[in-house]
Amino acid sequence: MIVPDRYVKAGNSIAGGMGEVHACTDRHLDRKVVFKVLKNGEENRRLLDEQKALLQLRSKHVVQLYDVVEVVDGDIKKPALVLEYIEGGALARGQYQVGYEFLEIIWQISCGLSEIHKAGIIHRDIKPSNIVLDKSGVAKILDFGLSRNSGVDAHTISAIGTPNFMAPELWSREAVSFDKSVDVYAFAITSLVLLKGIIFPGELLEFPPRSLGAHGLSVVLRGIPEEIIRLLERCLARSPADRPSMIDVEVLLRKHLLYNKHRALLVVDDKLHELHSGAAVANIIINPAVSISIKYDGLKFFVSALSGLIYINNIAAVVGAELPACCVITIKVGNSRKFVTFDVSNPEVLS
Repeated sequence: MIVPDRYVKAGNSIAGGMGEVHACTDRHLDRKVVFKVLKNGEENRRLLDEQKALLQLRSKHVVQLYDVVEVVDGDIKKPALVLEYIEGGALARGQYQVGYEFLEIIWQISCGLSEIHKAGIIHRDIKPSNIVLDKSGVAKILDFGLSRNSGVDAHTISAIGTPNFMAPELWSREAVSFDKSVDVYAFAITSLVLLKGIIFPGELLEFPPRSLGAHGLSVVLRGIPEEIIRLLERCLARSPADRPSMIDVEVLLRKHLLYNKHRALLVVDDKLHELHSGAAVANIIINPAVSISIKYDGLKFFVSALSGLIYINNIAAVVGAELPACCVITIKVGNSRKFVTFDVSNPEVLS
């Protein structure tokens, strides 16, 4: 293969399902890159779909497209994608045990998919081999050869994808339209596949897959927070409309990864009070008849006790209500009002 003068081949080619991947060096920027070229006889549309998707994406968890060039393969000129070179390996089946590291890696995948969907793209082939972990431990989603624009060309007349990772609606013998929820389903299957030593639910191994029974993942995912188990079960719902968005998935995983790491500040009469795992309850007592208690359970801040007329952002407070990350608590005392500001810090999950 002959590449443009700016680049020089830096390794052997690797044949994939739809094309060949070549390691090259960008001599202008002195960095390694990857050339992706279709095999002879493959439709160029597959490559162009990937190009179209990647041009719209800028995410830490999605492989970056640098350029589109023309190469000469034999006597044939072909377009090629110049992609980010990722020094690392693809995720593998059974790579993780139940625990923080597993939740952190699927959170990273959910971040990438959230960005992909935000750009209006359906990946359509999410699976471990299409997710690479770089040397810094950052997961990156690649291979957009089956991707489609959401709502524009999201339809198929035959089952295309990887069996076991394909949502039930993709198995129809007739023309079907699909949406981002096919990626949500594949994300949940990928999450299960990454775990070591689990007994895979038999319903999900059939073609097409059947619906899970009630609490179908409780035994399989023992040791994972119940709220996350229920969410993954929803991701595997037979009806696309019953699956959550990837943003919902990312938010919930992030919340659990930050367990006991949140801090909140309350300002009462110009005095600053801090609420965190080491000081999990704050009591604001105006008089014996008017008070509010706020508690931190490691995941959220909520009203644990209440008396009198108290409002949170102008909405009447009730016991059990979760406080927004930034709000004003208004306490009515006779004909007057007292204001308490409440702010939650924004810790980040590092990847």
